[in-house]
Amino acid sequence: MARRHWIVLSGPFAMALFLLGCLIGAWFINRPGVAPAAGVALALAAAWAGWRWLDWRCDLWAITSQRVIDEAGVLSVRVVDSPLDKIHNVSCSQSLLGRMLGYGTLNIQTAAEAGSTTIEKVARPMELKETILGRQQDGRYRAADDRYTAAGGFHPAADRRAGPQDAGGAANDTRECPFCAEKIKARAKVCRFCGRDV
Repeated sequence: MARRHWIVLSGPFAMALFLLGCLIGAWFINRPGVAPAAGVALALAAAWAGWRWLDWRCDLWAITSQRVIDEAGVLSVRVVDSPLDKIHNVSCSQSLLGRMLGYGTLNIQTAAEAGSTTIEKVARPMELKETILGRQQDGRYRAADDRYTAAGGFHPAADRRAGPQDAGGAANDTRECPFCAEKIKARAKVCRFCGRDV
């Protein structure tokens, strides 16, 4: 889950705090007409800050094992799904202030119907980018594993990790993990799919 950085809330809340100070000052100087005007301005600024907070709260991104979900909207909801296998490029840009405070802009280019998704002032953009690319890579490995398992073979990366002594192993050199039912090496002590000790 990811949201915009708190910097997007700083303007409305700073304005509301400033007008609150003005209202308190007007109360102490006891000048007619100043306190009501400051009170009205404070009410408008508080409503603006509240709306901006609701918008920030409802504007989020979720990264699953299959897709990146962009959900936004307070009164009406807009949801954009970007399948991981359709994502071509993920780029991240950060200004100097963004690097100091930990926010930036993320652009996701896809071959899906939405085309491109831009996430502005998102918190921890580099971490979000690495998470998307990592999930995308995991999805490719899972798809390759499924194809090789269906064909009765092994995943090439798994064969390389297994070592030279197992490179030419036959189909009977595997067994089924008792926890996730995936095919693993017969001599494996930890399942590479679910991570449990076998």
